[in-house]
Amino acid sequence: MTFKPITSFCLLILLLVPLASACKTNIGSSSSSSNNGPVDLTLWTSPAASEVGNPPANWFLTKDVHDKLNINLKVTLLPNGDDGDTKMNAAAAANALPDVFQVPSNNNIFLQWVKQGLIAPVDSLLPMMPGRTKDRYSDPQMKKIATIDGKQYVLQEKAGLIKRQGLFIRKDWLDKLGLKEPKTLDDFYNVAEAFTTKDPDGDGKNDTYGFGGTTGVASVGLGGSWQAFFGAYGLPGTWNFNTPGKINLSLRDPGYLKAVQFLHKMAASKLIDPTWPTMSTDDFRAAWKQQGKYGIMSEDFCAAICEANYKPFDTNFPNGVWEPLAPPQGPDGKSFLGSYTNVGLRIAVSKKAMDAGKGPAIAKFLEWTNTGEGYYETAFGQKGVHYKLDAQGNVTGEGVPVPFASHEAAPLNQLRFLVYKNTPSELKARYNSHKTKSGRIIDPIQIHDTIASFPWQDQTPAFVIQPASNQADINRYVDENLVQFITGQKPLNDGSWNSFIKGLDGLNVSDWEAQANKELKDQGLL
Repeated sequence: MTFKPITSFCLLILLLVPLASACKTNIGSSSSSSNNGPVDLTLWTSPAASEVGNPPANWFLTKDVHDKLNINLKVTLLPNGDDGDTKMNAAAAANALPDVFQVPSNNNIFLQWVKQGLIAPVDSLLPMMPGRTKDRYSDPQMKKIATIDGKQYVLQEKAGLIKRQGLFIRKDWLDKLGLKEPKTLDDFYNVAEAFTTKDPDGDGKNDTYGFGGTTGVASVGLGGSWQAFFGAYGLPGTWNFNTPGKINLSLRDPGYLKAVQFLHKMAASKLIDPTWPTMSTDDFRAAWKQQGKYGIMSEDFCAAICEANYKPFDTNFPNGVWEPLAPPQGPDGKSFLGSYTNVGLRIAVSKKAMDAGKGPAIAKFLEWTNTGEGYYETAFGQKGVHYKLDAQGNVTGEGVPVPFASHEAAPLNQLRFLVYKNTPSELKARYNSHKTKSGRIIDPIQIHDTIASFPWQDQTPAFVIQPASNQADINRYVDENLVQFITGQKPLNDGSWNSFIKGLDGLNVSDWEAQANKELKDQGLL
């Protein structure tokens, strides 16, 4: 073996002077760890509960990370939805991405950062955190999804609770108006009309809407709140997988136009909260929790009925009852509540952080949060204060001063989604049953299982589809036109719709669809 002169020199020094530090730089240590001082580490992630605020300045978690891991951890909680993407994009444009971060829901944004050289491969981190790698990063399909040009750019987990967002209906309003749960789109329209016009809350005011939802992050389309309407025509996701061996955009299918026509009819009759195109997630949740505006809504199951999240609604409307609603059937009997992928939590590392030698510190932190004290502290809080272990060794929030599932504890475990494992015992603890002011018992896991039992469409393969070079233009063109069609800003008829579809040609959408088919076939996913 031939050694470089400086390496041979360093080996000689190490033999002669064991305490020498002359070789530190040459054997891979960076300037950030060339002394015994703590490593500065920035972490950006979505909050587990956006409405409860940030952890306190004297947060026990960051203190323990400093004392036990020698890491100065600075956590930034991102706004939900587009605002969070905007903040991340601004950081990327300034080459100021955080050291480690949760990958945005919009994968197209992230793929652009990879192309721009802002993201580091994470293959080298996997051996540094063997426990977390074994538990979370060993699924073959997820490895494939995390790999770009032969390198893994994402610490990719398989999803746990993947069928989370569902339709909910005010059962108390149904009962008051003598109505049954809607089964078809026509039923849905009729119930929404009654919820809007017949004063279901009994306050004598015209202040309710049949349906409430928000636009969300999606490759092309309006987002998860609206998938059930397109699912009534067999088109719940961005991509149409209904033709064997081929995909194209769902909006090319005639059924997509019919779904848009239904939503236009709803909007024209003022059955949908008209602020939906611009409403933030927090405003939407205030509308149903604080104001009681909606009779039917699309919401994450836990955001709707977990104890801390449900409490504001229960306080304001103690006789209110939200129940899961099956997706409405279309004219041909089709129904999907939505589409889903098996892609779970995604963590990435900036190239700047890796170049600065922060990889070992990142791996150390993630491994610490995977088991033992670090896991419990990040997921649940402080033992004896926010949780304890029962006789079987499972976490429980019973019999402690500030239970981890309470509203008061929520700011203290805002990073819990980074560490949750979704074991049965953990799920039972996280989604604990609770009693409402009226004495009803709500079991969140039962609600989730009900939502998951409805028809869904698996679109995991679509996650590997690379964005078009002009993806932002395509998204903007489609989303703006859909909003204009639904709200009546633009006439909706066969002619205007065909013009809209023809406009895709000017954006080279056919080339993107062809590339998507090739990518899926090349990876054996179509």
